[in-house]
Amino acid sequence: MAHQSENAIRLKVRTSTLSKLDDMPTPSGLTPEVWFFILPYGRSLADADTSDEWYKRITYFAEGLHNDSVIAFLTTPADAAEICTHLGGVMQYQLVVSVKLSEPIVSNSVQLPVHHAEILVMSKYKASLRHTKTRIAYTFCPACDKTTKDYGGKKHLYHAFGTLASDVWRDISYVPGLVPQEIINRLADLFGLEPYTELQVVDLSLVNELRPSKGTAKQESVGTTDSTFVLHSSLIAGDALLELRKIPDNSVDFCFADPPYNLAKRYDSWEDSLQETEYLNWCNQWLDELARVVKPGRTVAVLNIPILAIRYFEHLKTRLVFQNWITWDALSLPVRNIMPANYSIVCFSKGEPRPLPGLVNHEKSNVEEVALTTQSENFCLRASCISSRRRRGVNDRERVTDLWWDIHRLKHNSRRVDHPTQLPPQLMRRLIALYSAEGEVVLDPFNGSGTTTLCAAEMGRRYIGIELSREYHELAMERHASLSRGEDPFGKSDSVPVAKNSRVKRVANRKYEVPKKTLQLEVKRVADKLGHLPSRAELQKWGQYPIRLYDEYFASWADVCAAAKTTGMSELRTTAEVSLADPPILAEEPRPLDPE
Repeated sequence: MAHQSENAIRLKVRTSTLSKLDDMPTPSGLTPEVWFFILPYGRSLADADTSDEWYKRITYFAEGLHNDSVIAFLTTPADAAEICTHLGGVMQYQLVVSVKLSEPIVSNSVQLPVHHAEILVMSKYKASLRHTKTRIAYTFCPACDKTTKDYGGKKHLYHAFGTLASDVWRDISYVPGLVPQEIINRLADLFGLEPYTELQVVDLSLVNELRPSKGTAKQESVGTTDSTFVLHSSLIAGDALLELRKIPDNSVDFCFADPPYNLAKRYDSWEDSLQETEYLNWCNQWLDELARVVKPGRTVAVLNIPILAIRYFEHLKTRLVFQNWITWDALSLPVRNIMPANYSIVCFSKGEPRPLPGLVNHEKSNVEEVALTTQSENFCLRASCISSRRRRGVNDRERVTDLWWDIHRLKHNSRRVDHPTQLPPQLMRRLIALYSAEGEVVLDPFNGSGTTTLCAAEMGRRYIGIELSREYHELAMERHASLSRGEDPFGKSDSVPVAKNSRVKRVANRKYEVPKKTLQLEVKRVADKLGHLPSRAELQKWGQYPIRLYDEYFASWADVCAAAKTTGMSELRTTAEVSLADPPILAEEPRPLDPE
């Protein structure tokens, strides 16, 4: 089993295989239920246009559910977005889980190979999703046989079996057309708690009304490129909407946007806590501008969390042609027991898309060659292992698909500048290499500290970067100046950034009288002795070290007790499979205080 669910009583699975929509089951309405609908894989926007009867039936079904019920749907990303939109007035969106396909589906040169399906989870209740604490087993590097991730000096803070499940499942895979037994088993354990007793699986893969068609959604005609107008590289300080309106129609080759998320993050000149309606109206306006300025056949790509990506998708589909839904597996601030790692990049073209430059252009720079391949799954990033693989000629690269697991967030302050949501350059290099060619124009209306425009400049593209904050604009200007001097704008720095993508106060670098790990393991020893997590007074009485060290070194008492709440782990395969007969006190996944 690739997962372990605490205190789960696996739900009994009852499966119904339907041949027509008229056979749709009826919810009891009297008791809480968990339902899992498997749709025919490959459903597109064209299929959504002919699925009115399906949406009516599933809406009627949802209305009849008990108020504590949950529904999950397994389908394509585009179809999951359509279902979420149609059920939005009846059900509460909870999360989207991207699950890896067993093999990428390669269809043509105008879109990336498809490598993931989506599990859309919605509830009849409004509260946070109720589920068991589920861990995913560690994976091990096929070259060095150590855990894929290097846990360094924090192994005492992790569980022996694995880490908490995220909303990207790559440890299991789905074969379209076959019963997704691994997914069914995981859902049966994930929801294996009161008041649920059954997982009711409804297989719709044989329903003709829902089978994918060969058609495409009807598209409006688009304008032509004005070849006489040339955009030159520029960094612009100003409001995105106002500045976008100055750019001519059909003049940009690739538009990328990573907007403020409306999640109360700290930006220099943006109030990131707008009311939902106001925020979405604002988003629609700049999306319309991107659709206007992009050239026919070229791509608009927008990055956000899945629920907002769904909103962008619903708006853009009325103006552009859906191209790809990329899942970027990029763990963020760990705020719940299903870790938020799923970031969506929705890609649309103006009219029929051209063949992707990154897939068809044969002459590529070294930067592009690296950007357009993915490190094969489970290989680690330990320098010694990478060197060993190179010496032995181990091939650890493969062609890129729409599931990206090898691009990691900037975690070390030495690689960060003073911006709270700085993207890794590897992400932008890959997008720019895929969707543009040398000499073409790349536009970012929320350029921040300049990652997009810097990567575009590095890769021989022209660029336009718009940024509202004067501070971030000046920072981008400085970094471009360093690039023009032949310096690496993404290199290490000795300065410590002030900006943070977290509300937790950054702990200053210091020398410790006693290592923090030693102090945390001492708390674990005291907890074992007492049979519960110690209070401050109890630790002062029974501990070996002065209580002032805990007060000075840790941001919270939860941080002090982190090692006492879990088992500790090993990075070696031979010792990782330990007995869990004696569970830890109040076993709980450690929550890093500062994900940067």
